[in-house]
Amino acid sequence: MSAGGNEALRAAAFVLAFLMTGPAGRTVLVQGTEAAGGTPEKTVLGSGIPLISHRDVSSPVTVVALVVPGGLAAVPRGLDGLAAMTARLALEIPDEGKVCDLMAQATRMSFACLEDFSVVMVECLSENLEEALRVAGKIVADPLLSGLRISRAKELMKLHARAEADDAVSAAHAAGLAGYFEGAGYGSAPFGTDESLKAIDRKDVVSFYRRHFTRSSVFITAVSDLEPGLVKALLERHFSGLPAGERPVLPADPPIVPENRDIRLTRETKQTFIGRAFALPPPSPVDHTRGVLLEVLIGQGPGSRLWGLRADERLAYTVDSRLTWTRGAGILEVFLETENAKSARAAAALDRELERLRADGLTAAELEATKAMARGRFLRSIEAKADRARLLAGFEVLGLGFGHLSELGPAIDAVTLEDLNAYVRAVLSPERAVKVTVGPEGPPERR
Repeated sequence: MSAGGNEALRAAAFVLAFLMTGPAGRTVLVQGTEAAGGTPEKTVLGSGIPLISHRDVSSPVTVVALVVPGGLAAVPRGLDGLAAMTARLALEIPDEGKVCDLMAQATRMSFACLEDFSVVMVECLSENLEEALRVAGKIVADPLLSGLRISRAKELMKLHARAEADDAVSAAHAAGLAGYFEGAGYGSAPFGTDESLKAIDRKDVVSFYRRHFTRSSVFITAVSDLEPGLVKALLERHFSGLPAGERPVLPADPPIVPENRDIRLTRETKQTFIGRAFALPPPSPVDHTRGVLLEVLIGQGPGSRLWGLRADERLAYTVDSRLTWTRGAGILEVFLETENAKSARAAAALDRELERLRADGLTAAELEATKAMARGRFLRSIEAKADRARLLAGFEVLGLGFGHLSELGPAIDAVTLEDLNAYVRAVLSPERAVKVTVGPEGPPERR
C-alpha cells in the first residue's frame, strides 16, 4: 500500500472518530457497556463472598467466574506452574457421567491463570444454571487432589508449555516478563518448566489451594439474562462450601529493567520476531486509559504507527502491540515479524518509528482516530459474556474497580493531546526498552 493509501486509512479512522465522539457515538458506547440490562452491581453472598453481577438480556446464557486473586504473582520461586495447575485441578470433574450430562446441556467449564488472579469459568444455558452450579460448586469446594491427577496435570502442562515455546509471540512475551521480573512471580513460566514440574508435589498443590481458594480471598463475577436476585440465590445455594481462611497478602512486584536488555531466543525459523518492551506506570484509572490508547496508537491495525512498515516499506508480515497489566505496572510490547534477510532493516525501522513518535508526538486528528479505534476495540472486547466476566474480574483485582467497565469510555474522551504526548515521551524511553528477538542465530547476511 502506498503512503497515500495509509493516509487514507487514517482519514477514514478520523471520520469514524468524529461520528463516535458526538452524542450518537457516546450513546453507542454507553449502550455497549450497559449491555441492554444496566450497569454492574456488587453485593455479598451470605458466606461473605463478594458477587459482581451484570444483567445482559441479549441471550439466554449465563457465565459465572470464580476469581481467585493470586495468579502468577502468588507462585513461589522454583514452583513455576503451580497456580495454573491448581486452578485446573479445581475444576476437574471426577464423575464421567457428569461430564456427559454437562456436555448434553451445552455447559462449559474452563480455567485461566493470569498475572494477578486465576479464574474458573462456568458457561451454560441459563435454564441449566442450577445444575451447572451444583456440579461446579461441589468440585471447586472439594477437589480431588490425588497424586495420579497431579501427574496427569503435569503432562498436560508440559504440552501447553511446548506449544507456547513453539509460538514466537508467546515465547517472546514470556521472555520479556521473565526479564522484567527476574524469572519469578509475574515472570515465572505459566505452565511450568521441566525442573519446576518435577519439584511440585501433592503437598504444594494442597497448600496453594487451601491458602487461596477460601471464602475470604475469592469473589465471583456473573453475567446473565436472569434476574440478579435469582443468580445470587443459586450461588448462595451451591457456592458457599469453600473453606474459611485468612486473606493472603499478595505481592505486586514492580518491573525492574534487566541488565541484559537484549534478549535473544534462537529458533530455526523462516521468520524473525523483533520486539520492544516498555514498563508503564501502575494502572490508575488515568494511566490505564493512557496505556490503552498507546497500545492502539502504536500497533493495532491499519492506520497505526507501525502499519507503514508492513504496508509501505514491506518490512513485516505482521505488526502488533500487546499490553499486559499487573497491579504494579503495565508491560507494553511492540513487535513485528519479518523475513530473516530483512531482520536488521526491520529492527532499525521499528526503533525509528518509536523514536519519531516519542520526539514528534501525535496530532490532534491522530488522537481522535486513536480514541475511536480504542472505543471500538473495547466494545468488541466486552461483547461476549465470558470476556466481560473476565474483564470485570481483572478491573477489580487491579484496583480499578468493576465500575471501570462503564467509566473507561468517558475516561478515553477526557484524555487530551498534551496528556498523551507527555505520557508517550515518559514511557517510550529507548534507554529503558527491552529488546526481544526470536529467530535464527547470527547476522542476516550470514543466513
